[in-house]
Amino acid sequence: MQMVGWKNAASVVVGDGKSKAPLEYTGMVDAFRKTVRHEGFGALYKVVPSIAIAFVTYEVVKDVLGVEMRISD
Repeated sequence: MQMVGWKNAASVVVGDGKSKAPLEYTGMVDAFRKTVRHEGFGALYKVVPSIAIAFVTYEVVKDVLGVEMRISD
């Protein structure tokens, strides 16, 4: 869903490989349905470790650099 909004992302977001049109999502439920339809239910389990690693890395780097995220008033 994030890459669909990027300029020239069509070369990366290609759907199931059978179609040349980019795979676009209208929301989270649509992305879930299309992922299962085009890549199978097992594709959902590939995402979990990758997202977990990304969040942990972000938090560790933030702590190492001493960055404090604050929501402005």
